[in-house]
Amino acid sequence: MFNTLSKSKLAVFALFTCFLMTVSCQKDKVLTFSEIQVSKEKETFVEVIIPKANGKSTTAENINKTLLSFACDILNIDSSKNKKETLDQSIDAFNTAYINFNETLLEEFDNKFPRWEAIIDGEVSYQNEVMVSIAMNGSINTGAPSSNLKFKFFNFDIANGKSLSTKDLINDMDAFKAIVKKYYDKELLTTYTSLNDNNNNFKLPETIGFNDDGVIIIYDNFELGNITTQLIEFTIPFTVVDQYLNY
Repeated sequence: MFNTLSKSKLAVFALFTCFLMTVSCQKDKVLTFSEIQVSKEKETFVEVIIPKANGKSTTAENINKTLLSFACDILNIDSSKNKKETLDQSIDAFNTAYINFNETLLEEFDNKFPRWEAIIDGEVSYQNEVMVSIAMNGSINTGAPSSNLKFKFFNFDIANGKSLSTKDLINDMDAFKAIVKKYYDKELLTTYTSLNDNNNNFKLPETIGFNDDGVIIIYDNFELGNITTQLIEFTIPFTVVDQYLNY
């Protein structure tokens, strides 16, 4: 009788242990984010606030490497120099580029250039069990009338941190493009009533993003070409495009 009870208790304990291990493993697989916050003011001013995937998994490492690379690209203002690999090095290089530029300017015009500023930020716009979408934005002000802006969505496979292109995300590109075009035309008619857009040259933006409502489409000034006043942005509901999404 004693042995039977002992075996029964051991069986229950084993099942409970397996349950705890399963729950623990599931928690380990949940991808969470914190923030990298850097603010440096020297001859220049740089502020960086971007998401950071937590943990030491391959997924977290790949995501963080990609986002930091975007920030370093923004700060690499001197095309004659190789891009730095770390954020601190990139900020120092940005500051040095300003100092060197001013030294050259003073030799010719005896006039110091306004301080350069760089603002880089990002946010997790959407996350489900298999992918995460992150919106990143970089702004460089070197004294010109308007800032140099760069906006990009990054979509990652949560299983491995692989960066997903639009072709990875969409299973029928022609059908998806046709839907985007309809929303694009509607937005143009609403916002730019006098704009004559060339339908023959329509193309998808470089990247697409996601939020809780659906697919985010943003055309920046460079992609729009003939529109310089503001961005074109709209969201296509999941109910409209869900059949064309791989994630």
